Amino acid sequence: MRAAAFSIAGLLVLSVAPAQAELTKSFQLSATIANGCSVAMTGTGAWGDISLGSVSGVTSGSVSANLLSGGNAGMQISCTPGMSVQVSADNGNQPLGGVRQLVHSTNSTSKVPYQLYANNSATPWTTQTITLSFPAGTSLQSLPVKATATLAAPMRAGDYSDTVHVTLSW
Repeated sequence: MRAAAFSIAGLLVLSVAPAQAELTKSFQLSATIANGCSVAMTGTGAWGDISLGSVSGVTSGSVSANLLSGGNAGMQISCTPGMSVQVSADNGNQPLGGVRQLVHSTNSTSKVPYQLYANNSATPWTTQTITLSFPAGTSLQSLPVKATATLAAPMRAGDYSDTVHVTLSW
């Protein structure tokens, strides 16, 4: 007996009407620019550093130096154009009678008083606020800050330091 295989092929025809797809459409975009600021930082994450250098322990008088931030003089502040910001500073980590003090790294009784001067003012910058305006077209300003320490010989040899906290508000 023989087996036979049959194959049936069918043809299906489907008729579809032409598509009526939209070929042009629009959508909306929006963005909100918020007021804000940023401050350039040093490699240590600070907004700047002031180094009064090395002086002899028998030196009397004053030494001064400017704040440097990222190789530039002063705090480098970038803000949204058209806004104003207030910059304030505290009296450091160990003020004495409202005067900032550099304190010896291993002997906290050895101190050197100093003052900060900001924005080229002859008046010491204590806790008063400095206002900076960023008119249209301006987004970067440098706020010059200078420190002057008063040396009274004799002084203990070693490293002296302080940390001042600066606040920007708007």
